[in-house]
Amino acid sequence: MLITGIKSRPVYDELTPMATGLSHVAAAQGSGGGVLVRLLGEMTPEQLATTTVLYSTESFTGKNHLADLQAFPVRELLVFPSNTEAVRGLDAFLLTAEMGTRLYLSGSEGFIGTSMQVATSYGMNTDEVLREHAGSFVRRVWCAHCSHYSENVTRRVFRCPGCERDLVVRDHYSRRLAAFQGVKADGEVPGELPDDEELDT
Repeated sequence: MLITGIKSRPVYDELTPMATGLSHVAAAQGSGGGVLVRLLGEMTPEQLATTTVLYSTESFTGKNHLADLQAFPVRELLVFPSNTEAVRGLDAFLLTAEMGTRLYLSGSEGFIGTSMQVATSYGMNTDEVLREHAGSFVRRVWCAHCSHYSENVTRRVFRCPGCERDLVVRDHYSRRLAAFQGVKADGEVPGELPDDEELDT
């Protein structure tokens, strides 16, 4: 039997320029680019001159804001064809970032979660990072049996590509894993699967 009602999704912010930042890095994917357009439009010329933008054109909603982002006079605009590469780019950027850097994240839940894992690994704390969700709430799922991550899951029951077990997606979101948990769907009663419904995404 599936335990429901466990809602542990992060509470997201609204991106606004942080006045205390000496330099700024804004990372987004897909629909999150629209949020960055709004953020950059609220920045002073001095803030724009110290801002690096990382943008992944991979989108779950079909939205691409690259042309709008190119219109801003930022210090640097780095474009990536996938969310995974954008997160790697963020990792490389933060490796050399100095104290006083402020981070802005926007896009899907999976993109924000994996980007936060990178930021946390460099010791960035909550007053240095703002996160705003944009676009779809498709789920990133971690398999409790083989530790495989599956992206863009939209159904309550799905087959894990890693171990090929039928998993049920629980509503618990793990910030440490940046994913929802998937467990064996018929673990309690072999052969009995829960209803395969569309997830609340």
